[in-house]
Amino acid sequence: MTSTGPMLASRHGGSMQASAAPGGPLRTAGRARTGGEGPPASAPSARSGQPAGPHRPGEVARHAESRGATSPFSIANLTSVDSQFRSDGPFAPVGPVRPVDLGGPGGGLAPIGPGAFRPAGDLNERPSPAGVYDALLGGTAHRRVDRRSALAILLAWPDAPAAARAMKDFLVRAVRFAARNGVNQFLALGGGAGTVDPVHEVACAVAPESQTVYVEPDPLVIARSLPDIRDRQVALVQADVSRPAEVLRHPGVLAHLDVTQPIAVVMVPGLPEIADHEEPREVLRGYREATARGSLLLFSQLCDEGSARGLRALFERAGQPGAPRPHEQTVELVSTWEPIEPGLVPAEEWNAPDERVHPHFGRLPVYASVGWH
Repeated sequence: MTSTGPMLASRHGGSMQASAAPGGPLRTAGRARTGGEGPPASAPSARSGQPAGPHRPGEVARHAESRGATSPFSIANLTSVDSQFRSDGPFAPVGPVRPVDLGGPGGGLAPIGPGAFRPAGDLNERPSPAGVYDALLGGTAHRRVDRRSALAILLAWPDAPAAARAMKDFLVRAVRFAARNGVNQFLALGGGAGTVDPVHEVACAVAPESQTVYVEPDPLVIARSLPDIRDRQVALVQADVSRPAEVLRHPGVLAHLDVTQPIAVVMVPGLPEIADHEEPREVLRGYREATARGSLLLFSQLCDEGSARGLRALFERAGQPGAPRPHEQTVELVSTWEPIEPGLVPAEEWNAPDERVHPHFGRLPVYASVGWH
């Protein structure tokens, strides 16, 4: 098999060391971090006379894709890869993009979310990671207590909405990558079923037969989300995400997913509800052992560095003891699965091996990786 490592390494900046195991996929330890504020030297620049944007001139934006029977790459059978990843060009976002409005009257802080939306609920409730994440994205799947926690994070860390969007954009690209390459079963842990660009909508836009199960440990989140679940290809179950074997044996999971076939385990935004003493590395290892060969891990993590340094106590008060984590710990977490190029990199930089590289800046302390086993 001809190695695509040098070619892909060049496309992603040339700083990664790729190696190919006999009969297995290319691996990489990830890309070295830089402290610069601008794009790397290898980032593509717009040519004179060509319009900026994600599409080529004259190209119509696509909102659904066909995997096609002739795809040379199959996640379910990575050991038989015999050609380079195919390139289908750029892809349009799935669903509406709802930016967060930070400019209130007189330059003050405006409420997070669409102007007409007023979240319900009691401020004495416990905030949920999924609800806070949705509020930072400008969605409508959160409660008053989630918005209050999101505003507290925003006041201390103005980059929070941009970081949430970077995670979401990575999620969209990674789910499309999985669905295009034969993995059409998704187990989404704690990311929220009703937030902006949910996993099931992104997956079904590529592979209409996709099945998605959302796992939430909080019964209040379950109760709030159930009215929004009307698709037979989507399920929402209550389970402790820190117990992989129990999750994969849950009747609601078994009713929708075939655990003998590859599953994409989605951990975006990471595992913020799992504290260090709960051994998050063993949790990731447990999902690897409980899923079939060819399964994927879609993972992102806010790291304790840059503009997010020193914010861990604030996130703990928001019900997220696992965010942010040290970068070194994040490397250990993703190493429990075999990384697919480009490995662990800033979320803005992550591109699927069969996707076109897009411009990025890499200034946010949010990292992402896709692994397999």
